Amino acid sequence: LDPLRLIVLDAGHGGHDPGAIGPSGVMEKDVVLDVTRRVGRLVEEGLGVKVALTRSTDVFVPLRDRTTFASRQRADLFVSIHANAHPRAVSEGVEVYFLSSEASDSQARQTAALENGVVQLESPASRQKHDVLKSILWDLAQSEFQRESSVMAETVLDSMTRSLSLVPRGVKQAGFYVLGGAPMPAILIEIGFVTNRKEERRLASPEYREAVARAIYNGLAEYKARWDQRVRTARTLPAR
Repeated sequence: LDPLRLIVLDAGHGGHDPGAIGPSGVMEKDVVLDVTRRVGRLVEEGLGVKVALTRSTDVFVPLRDRTTFASRQRADLFVSIHANAHPRAVSEGVEVYFLSSEASDSQARQTAALENGVVQLESPASRQKHDVLKSILWDLAQSEFQRESSVMAETVLDSMTRSLSLVPRGVKQAGFYVLGGAPMPAILIEIGFVTNRKEERRLASPEYREAVARAIYNGLAEYKARWDQRVRTARTLPAR
């Protein structure tokens, strides 16, 4: 196990894909870009870990390109940041996902379907790559990191629900395209519901976005401490 060097942060949606849109017009793509950039700043300053962003401006990035970018950068962790949507406007809270071919429940399956729907906005050529075989290969790529992904998901969710006193909706698993093919621990954070008026109002405020970013950062800091501990342990073990 090597020291943690690089985290790829992925702001969902962008460009001609606004993501979820709240009742008063707040767009998921704007909220998550701002939060992601804030997390990046905190991680670089506070953890001394390099951060690479899949997008740092309002551009459209196809789902597969996001993890391809992480693989090319040889990232140690992949963290995708989104905001949730639900037909029931009262739905609220925060949830964190890791990849699995089996969704943990029907709500998780719907969330994944919603996020995976972005594929419809991609060019037909890049769409064809989403075939069944690929999805099986992605699952294999992720299965060895599944435990680490679930630990990171738990750690980040705990940090967020603690410091933001949000409704914890739990750690869930589902088949997110964007997490597929990431040969590293990978999670997807849904930071709140843009479709809920109260949460939309909060997500529109810079102070709240900073608080969300700090909560994610604290979770990643805690996860890194655990990682560092394992690196130290590995180094003190006698070579076999």
